[in-house]
Amino acid sequence: MRAIFVILLVAFSISAVNVILDPGHGGTDPGATGPSYTEKQAVLDVAFFAKSYLESAGVTVGMTRSTDITLSLADRTTIANSGGWDRFMSIHENAFNTAVQGTETFCHPSGSSNSFDLRNKVQPELIWAHGYNDRGTKTADFYVLRNTTMPAILGEGTFIDYTAEWDESWRYLTNWNDHSGRQGFAYAKGFCIHAGITPPTYGEPPPVSDSIIVDDADPEFTIGGAWSIGSYAGGWEGGYHWCSPTGEKWARWTPNLPEAGEYSVYMWWLAGANRCDSVFIRIFGVNNDSMFVSQKGTGSEWHYLGNYDFHAGTSGYVSLGDRTAVNGTAVIADAVLWIHNGPLDVAENAPRPQAFNISAYPNPFNGNCRLQIDDLGLGIEAIEIYDVSARRVACLGSSTGSGHRSAQQPDGTVGEGPRAFPLDGISENGSAQGRSPTTCEFLWTPNDDLPSGVYLVRATAGGNKGLQPLVQTKRVVYLK
Repeated sequence: MRAIFVILLVAFSISAVNVILDPGHGGTDPGATGPSYTEKQAVLDVAFFAKSYLESAGVTVGMTRSTDITLSLADRTTIANSGGWDRFMSIHENAFNTAVQGTETFCHPSGSSNSFDLRNKVQPELIWAHGYNDRGTKTADFYVLRNTTMPAILGEGTFIDYTAEWDESWRYLTNWNDHSGRQGFAYAKGFCIHAGITPPTYGEPPPVSDSIIVDDADPEFTIGGAWSIGSYAGGWEGGYHWCSPTGEKWARWTPNLPEAGEYSVYMWWLAGANRCDSVFIRIFGVNNDSMFVSQKGTGSEWHYLGNYDFHAGTSGYVSLGDRTAVNGTAVIADAVLWIHNGPLDVAENAPRPQAFNISAYPNPFNGNCRLQIDDLGLGIEAIEIYDVSARRVACLGSSTGSGHRSAQQPDGTVGEGPRAFPLDGISENGSAQGRSPTTCEFLWTPNDDLPSGVYLVRATAGGNKGLQPLVQTKRVVYLK
């Protein structure tokens, strides 16, 4: 066995025009965080859109990561520098104090003229994408700009923590108005203009059927009694309706739902010290429900009302009334959101499972690697092995079955597993919250053609149990 190991770097096929995209953060590093979505999620979405648009224009595209894995800054520059790429575009979102919004693009102060030109071509396209404040083209001594050997830029598309007038992170979560798609197109178009090739054609995808908003400015919003129009910052899409409680005023939001099924329902309002407690809300669907909410507080956000079944069409609605409102002088009626929960979807309010553990031995290993995963009885949905360039080299199946199963791997090898058995000293029937912690074993036998290097084990659990899926990663070293 060799005494040293090398990090695997995949040699990409390079055409005359090529670029590597670097979605920032990932894995254990979420980056900037908003109420609804994180930077690491948003920039990966944007990067996939950019990749598709660039490839449609004939550009060869690489990515430093294409999954939710942890990469150091050194990993990113090593991947880029070793691949022979012509350009490097690092994709980020910004954050400050939740009240700042805008777009800016950076290159290194000592960068080449091509770095400055690429930066200058991308920035106006990012401004086109969202129409936010133009914070300008700038220079900075960022690690990835300083240590890449090709012309490089770093874009900060928006401030994802912004909540002063809307939840910017929610726009990424739902891809509102093709939010991520427009930003991805902006990177692609700016690159193509810089490279002197015909840019792709922007095409907004069809409206997403699983997300519907009825605002108080829409015809699907109706009221009874005397309401006023408010214009303070924080109303959804600008304005909102408000009234002083008299016990006889109501508001109704009636969506045209594309299909029957379960929907997560949210209501948006601008909170305040003069808002009422015990505002009466009713949900009319397959089964009706009612509740009381307090609109006191500060700021504005989506408030989760619950999951409800609705028929397709306009038979269902959400209503608000002032007849029980107390301890305030104003009731707010603004917007309601329905998100369809398809067969594989998980409600945003669903709990997250506990963290689980991944063990690998031997590590470094020779010939094969046995992975032990304590999944707390949640059921492992997928075990995947990635190299440091985010290329998947093996998929080892799940723990939802029983006994041994063989799993065909992308590199042509066959993995053994899974086999589940109780942890020492814990019976299968006894554990906290009624769960049975078990250890699932997987055997990875790499193909002989796979080089020595650092690999990432990625395990996903919990989604099949109605929980938000939990992803854990672990580094392993393979020595031949």
